[in-house]
Amino acid sequence: MSWNDDNVARLKELWDQGLPTAQIGKLLGFTKNAVVGKAHRIGLERRPSPIRRTAVKPDRKKARSPISPKLNFENKVDDHKEVNLTKTTFQPAIKNLLVANSKRGCEWPAGHPDESDFHFCGKERFEDKPYCLEHCSLAYVVPEKEELNSVTEKVKVAV
Repeated sequence: MSWNDDNVARLKELWDQGLPTAQIGKLLGFTKNAVVGKAHRIGLERRPSPIRRTAVKPDRKKARSPISPKLNFENKVDDHKEVNLTKTTFQPAIKNLLVANSKRGCEWPAGHPDESDFHFCGKERFEDKPYCLEHCSLAYVVPEKEELNSVTEKVKVAV
């Protein structure tokens, strides 16, 4: 389809109404880019971009200032204060990852980590598990025999 006088008149009318270029293109049977190109060629008023820029670009001339800033230490004249220098050596805390810390309590989380009242259960652990007896019953579910048999039968059929 080519641009004729009727299409150009309709384009001007829809353009003045403020319709998006894609919608004008659909109504007239042209692509968005064809509408934008024709509007440019016939000199219709430019529109602001629908993509808004959030950041303002810095002025390059200001960024390349030829004047170097004065640094604080260049202006001072030997104002040395006595500083108490005691030698301390850094001693990292050494954890033995092989031995479990039995003093810690149940590690079942209560609440959401982003909330201020988030905490762990803290009750006494059950045997060598990370949870107390109550939370072990929730965390470690053992399927009943009937469920276990039906699962093994399905596996046998699938194989």
